[in-house]
Amino acid sequence: MSDDAQPSAPDAELRIAVAFTGGLSLAVWMGGVARELNLLTTAARADASGTPAGLVRARYKRLLDLLRLDVSVDVLSGTSAGGINAALLGLATVRGCDLGGLRSLWLDEGGLGTLLRDLDEPRPPSLLQGEERLLRGLEAGLDTVSKDRVPGLAERPRPDTDPDPTRVFITTTLLDGMPHPFRDDYGSTVHDRDHRGLFRFTADDLARRETLRALARAARSSASYPLAFEPAYIPAGKAAPGRPDMGPYMVRLPATQFCADGGLLANRPIGPALQAVFDRPATREVRRVLAYVVPSADGASERPAVPAAPDDVPSLGPMLLKVFGVVTSQSISAELSALAAHNERVRSRLRAETRLARMAVRGADLGDADLRREHRAKHVRALARAVAEETLGQMIACGAGPEKRPVGFGPDLDRLTAEAVDVIEGADPPPETLPGDAEVFDALARYGRPLLDAGKATVLRLLRESGAKAPADIRTALEEQVGKVHAAMPERRGPDLRTEVRPVVEKVLGHVAPDDDPVGAVIRTPGWAAAVTGQLPTAQDLPALAAAWRTMVDAVLDTRRRFPDGAQGGGDPDPAWQVLLTYLAGAPAGAVPDAGPGDPPPSDAVARRLFDLLAAQRVIFPDEQAARQRVELIQMSADTRTLLDDRTTAEQKLTGLQLHHFGAFFKRSWRANDWMWGRLDGAGWLVHVLLSPQRLKSLAVEGVPVGERLREIAGTEAPIGVFTPGFAGEPAELAFLTPDDTTPLPASLPRTAMWVALGIQRLIAAEELPHVAEQAEADQKAGGALAAADFLQRYRRRYPDSRQPVDPDTVDEFLRACRISEETFRREKDSRLLKHTVSHAAVVTANAVRATVDRWSWRLLFGGVSRALRLAHAVRRRT
Repeated sequence: MSDDAQPSAPDAELRIAVAFTGGLSLAVWMGGVARELNLLTTAARADASGTPAGLVRARYKRLLDLLRLDVSVDVLSGTSAGGINAALLGLATVRGCDLGGLRSLWLDEGGLGTLLRDLDEPRPPSLLQGEERLLRGLEAGLDTVSKDRVPGLAERPRPDTDPDPTRVFITTTLLDGMPHPFRDDYGSTVHDRDHRGLFRFTADDLARRETLRALARAARSSASYPLAFEPAYIPAGKAAPGRPDMGPYMVRLPATQFCADGGLLANRPIGPALQAVFDRPATREVRRVLAYVVPSADGASERPAVPAAPDDVPSLGPMLLKVFGVVTSQSISAELSALAAHNERVRSRLRAETRLARMAVRGADLGDADLRREHRAKHVRALARAVAEETLGQMIACGAGPEKRPVGFGPDLDRLTAEAVDVIEGADPPPETLPGDAEVFDALARYGRPLLDAGKATVLRLLRESGAKAPADIRTALEEQVGKVHAAMPERRGPDLRTEVRPVVEKVLGHVAPDDDPVGAVIRTPGWAAAVTGQLPTAQDLPALAAAWRTMVDAVLDTRRRFPDGAQGGGDPDPAWQVLLTYLAGAPAGAVPDAGPGDPPPSDAVARRLFDLLAAQRVIFPDEQAARQRVELIQMSADTRTLLDDRTTAEQKLTGLQLHHFGAFFKRSWRANDWMWGRLDGAGWLVHVLLSPQRLKSLAVEGVPVGERLREIAGTEAPIGVFTPGFAGEPAELAFLTPDDTTPLPASLPRTAMWVALGIQRLIAAEELPHVAEQAEADQKAGGALAAADFLQRYRRRYPDSRQPVDPDTVDEFLRACRISEETFRREKDSRLLKHTVSHAAVVTANAVRATVDRWSWRLLFGGVSRALRLAHAVRRRT
């Protein structure tokens, strides 16, 4: 593409949800992945510049322009040290900030020498400083990132149906937990406690400066690895000195307590990310990907080399480490099964919608009185249940109720729900049956956003699918209708239930007697009834909601005018969009008595048909969200290839796998190495995701020279297997781009992705290798082993000036020579840096053990050990 050619506007959307796992120092590698996500999602809206980051963004932009694709990261989930990366990437995403400073954060704040506690601290609660170093470093890092705006970045408009799209979830472990009572089938109370804590930050939260301290505390809480860091204090409901109130940012409000590492119970936080993806309303047909970021895919480095023998009973230390590893490495099979089940439900719901429409075309009545009555009852009960669950959750967190039967046992939830239903029924609930003429739109408006979102999903499906293979002029007209439907959606101003219910609960529990009925007291409070009725649309909301329904109906009728043949008759038209169009805007037998086969039905008739279709679906799928998006899962790990280097596994690339994943904390060059590989691997995976065979095929059909454009982006000729047959007669990956090719599309394009990513990865290596060399020199000055000497010698021979930019065309040689990933603690055994670090840790450990023992003799013993170790440490520092 020539420099002055104008790229086409994006006509497709890719939304990426990201789940960062735990992994201690492996979070440095994950930080590199986060950096690439930041560069990709800002590429299309930022000014291209000659800076290293600008060059990488420009290469990503060329790929996005070719694909006519808009990419966003909207859901982030993290646990343990992965929660730190989720927090920083989420903040950068919302504020349009550059995440390049994350490298310095990990280099400066992630060192053992920096984090170890002071030798003179008499009663250390842990080996490393959680509050004084980790938390303060996080606060400073978040503040720095929040001020570092991407140059020339244009604002990304928020989707009209979801004004707060970005969500960040960070897990933690509640040491005291929360009551989780329920009854068995015989009415007995089962006492249980839930120790899983979850912080949630919305885009509005992240946009406020005062949220930074809470975000830092959430990340610090998730990274409170036992023994390494002390537990974090989490005030809930009221701020504590120097600590913000974390209650507004927790999914369920617990009592104030200490928290430990999120990886103890949720080391692989796919669940929260999946739930947020499912809950997001569908605005249009988009491609949805969940990126599961885990440094090592198979954990091969931790598997035993040979099967264990019966007499190989682990000793106490290794056994405890293995048990702890089991706790923090739960299987994700249940969450992946949930993802597969969701995708199948999406397909099932789309098929069911088509079947229902076909039944109606044949004369079936979708809108019988019983179905409409059931639909309205389910709608009202769903609104009531939301208030009841929020109320009960807050009462449980506050410990309401008499000791013999705390709140939450027995029928409390059912009682609150029934009372809420009565409040809604006594207000202005939506009607069961829609009136005729123009009044139908006012009646639909009273159902609020849930029904409107469901209707929009169906209308957008019709518009998108009908225009997929239509001539260009019709496609353009249908896209205009899509834009009108989006623009007609009113601002989402739903009530914040937690904000409305909380003062009611606090007021009641502050005055109710210990033996009184707290649930009944809440129900009788006027403020609670106001929270319930707040679920209904207000008089000010109704006109905009009604106008949105009219716009959607107009879009359906406009589509009918463009496809008159597909909207007539009562047969079995195919594909699915024709079935929908025939049902909604045709004249099926007996459906619209006053409309002939060739005449469009009146708009109120279309509205009633759409309502009947939606009501039938909501009754059949009562617990399903309106979103109908399939979610693809991709595991992004260091076990991947690049054409720049021969290393293919995490064990070959990363230093952070050592010492039970603490390894990269030891040396700055080790962290710089892992960060670099995180960026290189992240770029490869992201290009792999972007190069959808379906997308490339559709572009090729339109006449876009896909192969030529990919060569420009890669900057080199394609290897064997891309355009030419591969080894052992394997077909070329891009053979399907030829017009006469009828072979099935491949699931992915691994060889093509490695080739296209090569141009981006060369730029990344050119940017990062100078930093790796600088940190290796710093480690040598600090007394580290000289294992990187060969790389430094080659590098400085070519680039003696540290400020001299590296030529991307020469990075292959230096990356292959940079074998810092092969450095081990065994090689460091005689280094001054390791001896200093070990002696420092030994003194802190002795101090901590001394503080925990009760007998004076043991305290005296460990006091002597501490003094001896401190003396040895001082001697080593002087030598």
